[in-house]
Amino acid sequence: MESGHRFDAQTLHSFIQAVFRQMGSEEQEAKLVADHLIAANLAGHDSHGIGMIPSYVRSWSQGHLQINHHAKTVKEAGAAVTLDGDRAFGQVAAHEAMALGIEKAHQHGIAAVALHNSHHIGRIGYWAEQCAAAGFVSIHFVSVVGIPMVAPFHGRDSRFGTNPFCVVFPRKDNFPLLLDYATSAIAFGKTRVAWHKGVPVPPGCLIDVNGVPTTNPAVMQESPLGFAVDLCRT
Repeated sequence: MESGHRFDAQTLHSFIQAVFRQMGSEEQEAKLVADHLIAANLAGHDSHGIGMIPSYVRSWSQGHLQINHHAKTVKEAGAAVTLDGDRAFGQVAAHEAMALGIEKAHQHGIAAVALHNSHHIGRIGYWAEQCAAAGFVSIHFVSVVGIPMVAPFHGRDSRFGTNPFCVVFPRKDNFPLLLDYATSAIAFGKTRVAWHKGVPVPPGCLIDVNGVPTTNPAVMQESPLGFAVDLCRT
């Protein structure tokens, strides 16, 4: 059964900052992460909001997430640059990557930025909005690493990630035209939200471990794991 509670956004923001400050994050890092997570919730994407905190804390405790790390330049050539995220908070590394891309776009009229080896970068549309606010069109391709979660067309087990795509066009009214979606029929985080709420996901999004279609989000959260299906099926 779906249920929930309402909290003041600023109160939650302060709480999130306190959590990451307790982990050892510097003030600016804690603020960047809190800004991003709260913005995701306020944009209606609870899948990428404060529900990610337990995962981040777990990653930090296991040594996968490195606090107070920053994106480092690996290779640079004019308008193009490759960055190593150094396992930093994705909200930090991606913010720095977009800032550098915006700077290069101002210099050259175009920019291409590649970022790898960062932690989870959250809602991709947030970074597109950063570019749009600077007056630029931007296109984002994201490769999701880790355990494959998406079954190919007519497949019954996983072969690739949810690999989001995003594009944004700035507009004069300060409300950019934004398209941000996973290349699976459903984002993994949205199955987590549905699972916590005890509600089904839309038909055509998931298959169980035997390849049978299901609307039960538990197949993505409990062992043995099922899989999301790709967009070709929708």
